[in-house]
Amino acid sequence: MLVAGQVKAEMLHRGDLDDQTMRARLIEVINNGQRVMNYAGHGSVGLWRGNILTEADVSSLSNAERLPMFVIMTCLNGYFQDVAMDSPGESLLKSDRGGAVAVWASSGMTMPDAQAVMNQEAYRQMFGEQRLTIGEAILRAKGAVSNRDVRLTWILLGDPTTRLR
Repeated sequence: MLVAGQVKAEMLHRGDLDDQTMRARLIEVINNGQRVMNYAGHGSVGLWRGNILTEADVSSLSNAERLPMFVIMTCLNGYFQDVAMDSPGESLLKSDRGGAVAVWASSGMTMPDAQAVMNQEAYRQMFGEQRLTIGEAILRAKGAVSNRDVRLTWILLGDPTTRLR
């Protein structure tokens, strides 16, 4: 396991639940104060595959007192370049009643193999013996992969000096 023993981890697998049940469970977990949310799978500028997290879902969150960091290993959830729309990452930060304290997501499209390596290294760094900021952990995680596209498109939306409690 890549997280510290005192960190509660719950894994939700898309294949175990239908999309509607998965969405409801995901929103429940977010609203209950999960510290870090990690998604790995297909996605696009506006959603996670199967509509398990959409713009409408973000606006319905009620976790304003317990904002997690979102680590999103999918394409385009950090696509901040379009002034006419918000990406899921931006929506999570801007939501009034809930959302995220920080979002680490891609502003482009890449293949999942390097994403997985970087994702695992981020957890090793965030929950390792040193108390790193999320910016330091992300910098080290990016250094663990040689895929230039992955290194350049994953961006942190939020304060890099934040430390996970």
